[in-house]
This record gives sequence, structure tokens and C-alpha cells, in this order.
Amino acid sequence: MSKVQPSLDERRRLAEINALDLEAARPAFERIARLTQCLSRTPMVHISLVQSDTLWLAGVSDQQFPVIPREHSFSDTVIRSGELLWVADLSKDRRFHRNPYVVGGAPFRFRFYAGAPIRLSNGRCVGSLSIIDRKPRPYDAFMAERLTDFAALVADDWERRRVLSAVTEREAEVRSVNATLATVIESAPVALAMTDRNLKVLRASRQWRDRVADWMDGDVIGRPLSEIAPDATMTWDTIRERCMAGESLRNDRARFVSPDGVARWVRWEICPWTDRKGAFGGVLVMVHEISDVVEALEASERAQQRLRLAAEMAEINVWELDFRSEQLRTDGAISLYNPGDRDFQEISDKIWSTVHPAERPEVIAAWERHIREGAPFRAVHRLTQRDGPHVWVANAAEAIRGPDGQIERVVGVTKNIDREKRAERAMAKALDAAEAANKAKNEFLANMSHEIRTPLNGVLGLAGALSRTDLDTEQREMVGLIEGSAGLLDSLLSDVLDIARIESGRLELASEPFELADAVRTAASLFAPKAAEKGLSLDVAIAPGAETLVRGDVVRVRQIVSNLLSNAVKFTDAGAITVAVEADRTLEAVHLRLTVRDTGVGFDAKTGARLFRRFEQGDGSITRRVGGAGLGLAICRSLAEAMGGSLAAESEPGKGAAFTLALALPRERAQLSTSGRPQIPTSLPEAITDAPRVLLAEDHPTNRKVVSLILEAVGVDLTVVENGEQAVDAAKREAFDVILMDMQMPVMDGLTAIRLIREHEKATGAARTPILALTANAMPEHAAASADAGADDHLSKPITAATLVEAVRRAALADARPATPSSLAS
Repeated sequence: MSKVQPSLDERRRLAEINALDLEAARPAFERIARLTQCLSRTPMVHISLVQSDTLWLAGVSDQQFPVIPREHSFSDTVIRSGELLWVADLSKDRRFHRNPYVVGGAPFRFRFYAGAPIRLSNGRCVGSLSIIDRKPRPYDAFMAERLTDFAALVADDWERRRVLSAVTEREAEVRSVNATLATVIESAPVALAMTDRNLKVLRASRQWRDRVADWMDGDVIGRPLSEIAPDATMTWDTIRERCMAGESLRNDRARFVSPDGVARWVRWEICPWTDRKGAFGGVLVMVHEISDVVEALEASERAQQRLRLAAEMAEINVWELDFRSEQLRTDGAISLYNPGDRDFQEISDKIWSTVHPAERPEVIAAWERHIREGAPFRAVHRLTQRDGPHVWVANAAEAIRGPDGQIERVVGVTKNIDREKRAERAMAKALDAAEAANKAKNEFLANMSHEIRTPLNGVLGLAGALSRTDLDTEQREMVGLIEGSAGLLDSLLSDVLDIARIESGRLELASEPFELADAVRTAASLFAPKAAEKGLSLDVAIAPGAETLVRGDVVRVRQIVSNLLSNAVKFTDAGAITVAVEADRTLEAVHLRLTVRDTGVGFDAKTGARLFRRFEQGDGSITRRVGGAGLGLAICRSLAEAMGGSLAAESEPGKGAAFTLALALPRERAQLSTSGRPQIPTSLPEAITDAPRVLLAEDHPTNRKVVSLILEAVGVDLTVVENGEQAVDAAKREAFDVILMDMQMPVMDGLTAIRLIREHEKATGAARTPILALTANAMPEHAAASADAGADDHLSKPITAATLVEAVRRAALADARPATPSSLAS
């Protein structure tokens, strides 16, 4: 059986109950109930609110009541009648004599009930104020009247709470509206402000505040618009009067000069707002800066002017085939057609007949794709000319269809690009010429390197050999000057070659394992004697984290450290030089921070800014005093950056300088062999016994003499040949401990000779003889070519006596043939 739906009045009555916070009202209701009990002297006084199914109770009672169903409540009768109900004896009233609270057992066997309706101002009866007793009570007019009065008190409290709730809700709504308004204004994508009736700012968006802050101090809130924008084109009094009259003002493009003198283009709108009474409350000001838009429009206008001029000067031809009027319209210097040569029908049937035969099939295919699929038609082709050679043009065309889908017009643009095409070809030739020039430059550098290093090797080698003879003090000083000058020339030559490799992008970095700390110590040890000569202390402090194996280009790392130490020694006359190495290790890499610090002359910030430029040094006087081409630091920074690091400097005049290399190197898990740690000789062996047999292949007489003087002075049994072919023959006839092979020689070059010697060793089963390429070819590609041919090492000229002897010694010690044990002293 379906439940009967309540009437509209019943639904509204229940809505009144649901709208009241009953638990908040309970204390007041219970106070009224206690007053009623004092007057009625009944054991139970209830304020009963009849809900849809149950009764809600508040009051005083000598007994705890269970949940009372609505159908068993006495109050429901009061609700339905809307009148005072007085039942002297419930058991004798046919409406209640079977009610479970009348016929039930103690303590709920009630006999007396009186209830007054609780009626609200809208006439709805929501409940009753009830007095109940277990004894019958005759009608009491005074008590009935008082009961009605107390029920009215309940209704009054109800009304008060309803009004208070409405006020609270209204205040919440106002706060919400204000918060929403503040949020809208604050987050507005334009500069937005709200003023009072005197045009003083009440609220402002962040954009407004930030923009005004550019030219005004302090907050804008509370300040009049006349102070914020005093130079408005319309007076603020006029604006206020017009807005008070209900008018909104706007300007889509206005030039505004702010008090700080900056001119801006803005779009603004000012409209009035009214309060809840409809009175003028103030204005809303919206300002949107459109300087970028105005500038873009002006730029667009200028661009259109330039395009019109460019179209006139660029020899652009516009043509149109109109199939409706059967007319050809063309305008320009280079036309796809020559009107008058053929009639319209001939032209329309063979629209691309003037395209050069070589490009015509491709152009026709592109046009057919345009007709079939709507693909844009663009083509570059040659245009045959009646009175001259063909001309290159760029063509764009579009077929315009009518409502029936048939082509009505073909509109096209033809642009003369003959000069561009010829320039493109010229550019290609120029590029080829530039590449050829670059190749020639590289070849020139390689050849010049070879030609310079060859006599330089003679100078350096002979000076070294001469220094080992009996010389007086003055002669030994002169030999030292020769060696120093030759070394400087070698350094400058290496720097020039490095710069050339860096500029050409041909700088190659090796990736091999090496001991980081050992590499630093090795570089530092080379400068200890020079520092000692000047009375300088050279201290090397290496953190434990740097005592590790890494992977990278050890030669380039030592080159950077050596250059920094060389500069430190040059520019320091007294005090100390320190090398501090710090390293942070991760699982994958070692983050190196190496600082070379000195107590030398130092430099200022202006000098430091140009210090890493090529061919620059601190100042002219220093350059003249210590020499140098100013390439070292530029190369070092380029090397550091090529390895993914950086090189920086800091200094003050007279307080020394500090150069810091920051570099991350991958960690190497493998172990280095003993030979992986180079041993740099600090002196030349004085003599050797059991002389190793060395074969020298060298075509240059001076170089042959230099090597002979150096090696024979330390007891080497030296055999000398003049070309590669003689070297191969000698290696086949005799066994040598070491072979020194020049690369560029007549008859047979050194690389070919090395390959033939290796082939002979393999074919005959002979032991492998260490071969050292001793050559003026110093480029990385030259070293790679030596290794590919089968050389064990690559020695670049010029070479010092100590370096040559050490290289021969290492090579001889590596020779495993028992028949010719090496006896070079270590």
C-alpha cells in the first residue's frame, strides 16, 4: 500500500521545523516549559513539535519518554485543529480512550492533557505546548489562557531565531559576495579598480597595483583617481558627473603618459555602480594596456607599405584566366603568357605550355593534384622566352570553382627568381671555394707545422747535445737561452695549432683511464725547478677524494694545469704558489675543483674580463716583461668547456690571482697498469752499457745529426737510414731494440714503412719491434694515422733530449726479445 503524499501546507509546516536549529532552541524552550510547570503544577510539560512520523520533545518531565509515533501523540490533534485542547479525563474521551499512553501501564497511564497550539506569524501551526498529568483535572479557564500565552512565547522565540538565522545567512551572503567581488577584482586579467562616490579607490586588482607602483609610492587604496592619473584627457569631475547620470565611458585606443613620463597605449572603460538602494556608489575602472597591440598594428601597417613597395620592385606578375568571359588578364614584367601570341582557347587548353620541357611534367603533375585533391600548387621552374634565354620563376596558382563545382577562374602569381637562382649557384660555388680554402688552410698549417718543427727540432736537439759538452759559464748561459727560446717557439706553435683545431671544430678529446691525482702531480712536478729558481714555494694539496681513477683526456687536463702553473710562475716574483685539488665523488663521476693560486701581481676586474680572449694578456707592460702570445688561457677555457667544465679567475691588483678549473670526469672501475702512470725523467742518463740497437729513419740531415748526438751520447748503438725503403730493408736484415721512424720521407714514407715492417714480422714470426713515430706532424689525426699503421708511440718534433731518451728507454724495456735485452738505465 503506497504512502499518502503530504499536502502542500503540511510540507511547508515540516519545512519550517527543518529550517530551525532545534537543538540550539532547546534551552530556551525548556525555560518556557519550567515556567509553565511552576504555574500548572503538572509533572510533565512538553513543547511538542510534530514531525512527519514522530514527535520532537523539549521540556520537563518526571519520566523519560521513548520515541513517540505521531499517530499516538496528543499534540497531533492540536496541530490539526489549530485550537486549544483541554481533556479533563483522557479515558472518557472517545478520541484517546484507546491510546497506548492512556490504557497502558504505569508510569504512562495518563488521564489529563491540555495543549495550546504554537502558531507562527505566517499562520502555520508547528507544534503545541502541552501539560500532562496522571490524574484527571477539570477545565481551568485561567490556566488555559496562560497556556496559550506561553505557547505564544515559544512562537515568538521561534520567530526571533528565524529572523536571526535569516540575518546570519544574509551576512554570510554579503561576505561571500564581497569575497567574490574581491577575488574577481584581484584576479582580473586586466587592471581593474573600484572607487567610492568620491572616486577614491576601494579595491584594485593586482595588475592595477603593480602598474601604478611603477610611478607612485605606497598603496593605491584610499587614493583618488585624480592623484593616480592627474593628466587624464577628460577631467575627473566631468567623468564623475557623467557616471552619476548613468553613463558609461570608454576609449578603445588612448595614449596615456604616466607621471613617471612613460607613454603607454591603453583601452579603458569607466562605468558607474549603484548600491542596494539604487544610489550612485562609485565607478569601476578597467584599463587594459595595448601598447604591444598598437605597436604590432603600426608595424603591420609599415609592413604592408613595405610589401607593396617590394611587390613593385620584385617583378611579381599576377595573372588570371577567366573561363566565363574567356579573358586572360596579366600584369607584370615576367608573364607566364604573351597575350596576342595565341587565343584564349589555345592558352586554356595548354596552360603550362610555356614551362621549360625539363620541368613541365612535374609542374603538370602538381597542377593535376591541385585540381583533383585541392593540394596547394607551388612550383619553381624555368620559363621559356620568345626573345631570350629561359628565366627561373616561382609559380603559385589556384583554381576557383563556381557553385556547380566547375572551374570558373584560375588565379596565379609568377615571380622572377632568376637572379636568386643565379646567386644560389654562385653561393654554391663560393661555398665550394670556401671549403677548398679551409682545406688549403688546414693543409698549410699542417705543412707549416712540419716545416717549422723540423729546423726547430734541430735547434732544440743540438742545444741539448751542446749542453752536455764542456762549456764555460757564458757558453752554457747562451745554450740555455737557445733552449728556452726553442721551447717558447714550440709552445707558441702548439698554441696556434690548438686554436686552429678549436676554430675548425676538429678538436678531438681522448677517453682513456688515468689517475687524477697523479696527473696533477706530474704537471706540477715540471714547474718545481723553475719555481725554486725564483725562490718560490710550490705546494700541492690533493684531497683524498681526488685519489681515484677517472676516464678522460689526461693530456688536455695536464695541459690546462701546466698552463695555469706556467702563468703563476711567470707573474709571481715572491711568495708561494699553491695547487689545491678538491673532488666530490658520486657513483658515476668525480666532480673536480682545481685551484691554482699565486701571490703575484694580480689584476683588476677590467683586465679579468678580457683575460680569456685570444692574443690578450693582463697589460702591455707585463706582456713585454714576461712574453707570450696571449693564447694559453683562451685555449685552456676552450678545452675546459669542450670537456663539459669551466675555467674562472678571480684576483685583486697586487694580491695575487686564483684560477679555478671545475670539471666532472666519469669514474673508471678498471685498474691501470704500472705503465699507465707515466714517469717523467728529471735528468738525462749520463751513460749506458750493453747499448741497445736503435734504427733511425730520417731524411733531414740536421735531424739525423741531432738524434745521433743525443742517443750516441748515452751509449745507444745507432743505425741511420734516409728513407722508409731503407728502413724496411734494414729491419729485415737485422734485429733492433727500437725503430725511430719519420713520417714524411722520399722514396717511401714512414707510414708505409711501418706497415711493411709489421707485415714482415707477421709473415716470418719475428718478434714485434717497438716503433716510435718521430715526426714534425703533430696533429691528432697524424698520431691516429701512426697508430693505425702499427706505431707504438707518436713523438712530435721538436723534442728535447730528455724526452727522446726517456721514450727510447721505455720502448726498449717493452721489447720482450731475449736475444737483445735492453740495458737503458731507468
